[in-house]
Amino acid sequence: MNSFQNKDAWVRAQKTKVNKPIDVDTLMWVRRHLMQFEVEMRWADRICLFEEFFPNDAMIPDQGRL
Repeated sequence: MNSFQNKDAWVRAQKTKVNKPIDVDTLMWVRRHLMQFEVEMRWADRICLFEEFFPNDAMIPDQGRL
């Protein structure tokens, strides 16, 4: 599989992720917990929850790893 095919597959995967609707109850749960962790000054827990719910996987992979 060449790099163009890999990139095309990656683009399709990103479009699928973006187009999935997020349940309102889930958003409210995450918001409530993020606020609770902030009030309790549990910064590590807040960062972990944020990164789990909003992963930074939308970055384009390096050309060397394709």
